Amino acid sequence: MYACLHATAAFPPDALLALAHDFSPSVEQTSPDTVVFSITPLRKLLGSPYQIASEICRIGFERKLQASLAIAANPDTAILLARNCIGVTLAAPGEERLKLAPLPLTALFAHDPSIEPALAEILFRWGIKTCEELALLPENGLAERLGTAAIYLKNLALGRVDRPLRLAKPETSYEEHVELEHPLSLLEPLLFLFARTLNDLCARLRSQSRAARVLEARLSLEEGKRYRCELEFPVPLDDSQSMLKLLQLHLERHPPEAPVTAFDLRIEPAEPRRVQGGLYVPPTPAPDKLQITLARIAGMVGETNVGTPMLLNTYRPDAFQMGSLNTAAPVSGGEPGGCASIRLVMRVFRPAIHANVTVVDAAPKRVLASGVKGRVLEHAGPWKTSGEWWCETAWTREEWDVALDDGALYRIYEQPDKHEWYVHGVYD
Repeated sequence: MYACLHATAAFPPDALLALAHDFSPSVEQTSPDTVVFSITPLRKLLGSPYQIASEICRIGFERKLQASLAIAANPDTAILLARNCIGVTLAAPGEERLKLAPLPLTALFAHDPSIEPALAEILFRWGIKTCEELALLPENGLAERLGTAAIYLKNLALGRVDRPLRLAKPETSYEEHVELEHPLSLLEPLLFLFARTLNDLCARLRSQSRAARVLEARLSLEEGKRYRCELEFPVPLDDSQSMLKLLQLHLERHPPEAPVTAFDLRIEPAEPRRVQGGLYVPPTPAPDKLQITLARIAGMVGETNVGTPMLLNTYRPDAFQMGSLNTAAPVSGGEPGGCASIRLVMRVFRPAIHANVTVVDAAPKRVLASGVKGRVLEHAGPWKTSGEWWCETAWTREEWDVALDDGALYRIYEQPDKHEWYVHGVYD
């Protein structure tokens, strides 16, 4: 059994919804002035539908709410009766058609605005004006001429449409605030509290089939100071242990300046990562484990030295910067037609190796550097490049490819402004 309340006068916001929640946790708010809720469990507490209706009216009168009440075996019948009948209407099981019979046909179209208005015009031309007249039409003929929408209207007029309530999805908060009894200056007890809070937040994420994209921690310190950090994950996570470890590594690198008196943890939800592995593709490290490993490396070598290399928009040799980790699968770069071209591969020395080069007739004849020594058998060059003369990263160089008598092929270059030579790399 279901009860529907339809307000007939102005009322405070959410007053009708609050009255419905007093009688049932399963409430559908069909519109701002209409709510429908299940009353089946109330029969053991309050008695018959008449007694339930009497109790709802009593509470509504105490709150000075003016509304129509209808009780029926399904939600749609209760809504139709409450919206179109003044006062209290009770439709016992089997009486739905009788109670709905005098309602105008327009009530059915107002109940479900998704039905095509052209269908109403056709029914009016047929002389159909009430639910009773629609209910008398043969079902096969309606289906042949007007389709399934007409059958749905007829079932509404007969009170046969039975569906579950469309319950509002409660908003889930992914933020927790914790006040500490005593200020904490040590990281270990603070991490214990973080772990408990992150467990609760991740449980909410999993219950909603979500994952965390960003974790934000705001710490309240003594003397009114504030501390804030934001961790953005390369892939959405729902594992509290991985989040806790990343937060610990960040706090170890950037500890708060004073003892912590309170903290807030907030998670920004996102769709979880769904990946299907290939049969012939080797398994890659789990993204959360890889992120923890990179965070540990960043603590040793610096955050700017860990990540994915990104080329800069310049012709300057070896111009790149470290960006955030890119876990996307690499795109194969085969040549058209399926045949890969054979190219030389150069192993670049970073930093370039300082060298002593003997020059004869404006060409290198002998190269001496750490791990590189030999006489030049063949050479190609020079290739002169320069750029960015307007800023501090200006460069100019003359590059040569030289084959030495040690059997290797090297790329060397000279900086004319400094008259210094370097070994840039060796070809495989």
